Amino acid sequence: MSVPLFRIPNAPSVALQSDITPGRCWAFKGSKGYMMIKLARAVQVEGFSMEHLPRKLSLSNDISSAPNKFLVRGLSHPNDKSSHHFGDYHYSDTGPALQHFKVQHPSVVAYEIVELEIESNHGNTDYTCLYRIRVHGAVPKLV
Repeated sequence: MSVPLFRIPNAPSVALQSDITPGRCWAFKGSKGYMMIKLARAVQVEGFSMEHLPRKLSLSNDISSAPNKFLVRGLSHPNDKSSHHFGDYHYSDTGPALQHFKVQHPSVVAYEIVELEIESNHGNTDYTCLYRIRVHGAVPKLV
């Protein structure tokens, strides 16, 4: 039996898909990281969902790589210096695997880009693993 010495990391886009298989996450070094999500169209953002591997599916019963504190912003374009801060959030490692978060600071502006900034994880010093992030909102009505 051979042991792999090198593993190709998953792209950040894996966090936009519905697969919650152990190890099928966007893993990044350390406890801080961010990603920009380009939505199919501009939406008035109402909330977010974050999902991590359930503790019972972890071989070691350890989910310390799960995101802990994070914030979310809306941007009009990738280099937007005047982003809208939707709020600061906390993913609970003792809560359900799928957790929902309402926008704390709503905006009437529809955004096509959402930035997720993970500020900490639940104690893993090597890496953080994001299994799934979803953005919820409404498409503005044309007048």
